[in-house]
Amino acid sequence: MNLRDLSIKRKLMLITMLTSGLAVVLSSAGFLIYDLISFRQSLSQDLMTQAEIIGYNSAAAMAFKDESAATVTLSALQAKDDIVSAVLYTRDGKIFAQYVHTKASTRNFPAPPQDRGYRFEGSNLEVFRDVTLNGEPVGTLFLQSDMRQWDSRAKRYAIIFLSFVMISGFFALLLSSKLQKLISGPILHLEDTMRMVSATKSYEVRATKFYGDEIGRLIDGFNTMLSEIQHRDTAFHHANDELQTRTLELEGEIVHRKEMQKELLNAKHAAEDANRAKSAFLANMSHELRTPLNAIIGYSEMLEEETHELGKVESVKDIQEIQKAGKHLLALINDVLDLSKIEAGRMGLHLETFEISPMIEEMVATLRPALSKNSNTIQVHVAQDLGVMRADITKVRQILFNLLSNACKFTDHGTISIAVNRSTDQGEDWIRFQVTDSGIGINAKQKANLFQEFTQADVSIARKYGGTGLGLAISYRYARLMKGHIAVESEPGQGSVFTVHLPAKVTPETTGTTQPEKTSEVPAASSEMKSNLDTILVIDDDSVVRDLMSRFLTKLGFHVVAAASGEEGLRLAKQVNPLVVTLDVIMPDCDGWAVLNKLKADPELAEIPVIMVTVVDNESMGFELGASSYLIKPVDRDRLAVLIEKHRLTRSSTVLDAKAFAASLRNASPKKAGGREKGTAARNDSKTAAPVK
Repeated sequence: MNLRDLSIKRKLMLITMLTSGLAVVLSSAGFLIYDLISFRQSLSQDLMTQAEIIGYNSAAAMAFKDESAATVTLSALQAKDDIVSAVLYTRDGKIFAQYVHTKASTRNFPAPPQDRGYRFEGSNLEVFRDVTLNGEPVGTLFLQSDMRQWDSRAKRYAIIFLSFVMISGFFALLLSSKLQKLISGPILHLEDTMRMVSATKSYEVRATKFYGDEIGRLIDGFNTMLSEIQHRDTAFHHANDELQTRTLELEGEIVHRKEMQKELLNAKHAAEDANRAKSAFLANMSHELRTPLNAIIGYSEMLEEETHELGKVESVKDIQEIQKAGKHLLALINDVLDLSKIEAGRMGLHLETFEISPMIEEMVATLRPALSKNSNTIQVHVAQDLGVMRADITKVRQILFNLLSNACKFTDHGTISIAVNRSTDQGEDWIRFQVTDSGIGINAKQKANLFQEFTQADVSIARKYGGTGLGLAISYRYARLMKGHIAVESEPGQGSVFTVHLPAKVTPETTGTTQPEKTSEVPAASSEMKSNLDTILVIDDDSVVRDLMSRFLTKLGFHVVAAASGEEGLRLAKQVNPLVVTLDVIMPDCDGWAVLNKLKADPELAEIPVIMVTVVDNESMGFELGASSYLIKPVDRDRLAVLIEKHRLTRSSTVLDAKAFAASLRNASPKKAGGREKGTAARNDSKTAAPVK
């Protein structure tokens, strides 16, 4: 049994019994040991006294050699039951007389006389003493006692000791069984209270305090703990009730939110469907509008050239108005589609490295007609160390074109200036474009909505100056797309200052960002080229497009082969090995993407440059599949001519041809040069030019 697992009642009784028993045993043992030691010394002294008496009485007998008298003297020891033997030795160590008790079992006498005094030998007490007569030794006396008295006394005391221990232990047991209740009673009561609380979970029960000692303080602490637990239990039940109530409310709210979530999901799906429908509508409308616009602009340009050749100058102005209206409508379509793509997050960046100064010169040259319309003058301030910029040149041009066009439109007989410089902010290079005019200005209320789409400063201004309110909104979003920003400072009647900050090196962040041509430096466009009968393959299912492209490229001196389907185009490409292929996307049976894939997969045709000419605005797909350029219908003829001539020059690798081509452009007619300036204002390879108003 493990003493640690005993009940406290038994532990207290056991401790009391052990303590009292140990005290009794130690005290009794001490008394017994002291008595036996004292009795042993008493026996030794008594035996020494008897030896002295016997020696005195035997001295004369030994002196006169009277053995019988000595024996009689020793025989007197029979009165002492504890003396078992006695011997008288002569001076020379011989036995002179002896005595042996009748009860002695053996007669073992010691050797000749040894040291004088007493000693304990085994279970016997032995004494050696000299026998003297008148101070002269006559022999030695030996006495041997069996210590019977000591053994008898020890046994008697042992019985008394055991009896005393048992009796005292019995009384200690009775007393401890009564007294332990003083300690175990309150503790057992505390245990019963604890069991009751544990079983009933009722914290209102309290333990009774019996005494003011440590156990009493323990009971007070236990009652205090129960009181605290009762308080917390009450608070817990109250909180649990509130939690259950709140849970029911939350369940109801969850159900309500799930219903709302379902409604929002339905609304989201509806919005996505509406967005897809809008995108599909815009794509369809773009196709439906661009197709007739392609014919209108293309044939009007052809008519204008033919009218010039026929000398009917009076009809040229009417034809130019047709072109102007068509290109204006095309610019509106482009703006709406761009805004739609920005809102849908599908507008990507086409990064390239370009010189800033030539781009500014080109912009200024493009805006000369708009400047002269309101008799405005322009000042250009370009820093010497401007260098190059890596960005989407199309969007940079569009931003500057919109700002400069607005400055020309809202300024009359005034001054417009553009300043460009480079600065460093937090270790990053920035390009700052600042457009300043002395026009009508903008008030604070108008500035708040200046960059909102379809918003203009004032209704009367919209009626007077025209416009859709998309130019600044698109410019603002283009700047944000390139991690830049646009700011405006203006006062009514004091003109306006638009400042554009763009990173000198725009970093792409979306997967839609693509890298088209690495440089924007190409020869200027012209409608007249060197005649060298290089073959151009035109693949388009629209007969109008094939007719316009054929007539235009033939005038430039190229041999044109047209195909009405993708399969026919692939067949002709293998036959004629053209200089360039122009390819539409939307065609029956085999669309433009499939044709482009097959062209680039064929080792014989893979090196032929492919210019996409389509209404589908998906430049990233075209560049990924291997197109060299991407043009949106209606096509800017001058830009198309530049791209084809660039590929022709690349094939021939003749610098002189490029210089001759540039000279032919400079010698072009004024009418064609003016049209070319308009065509390069707003778009690069992948967009159609927006006319200047």
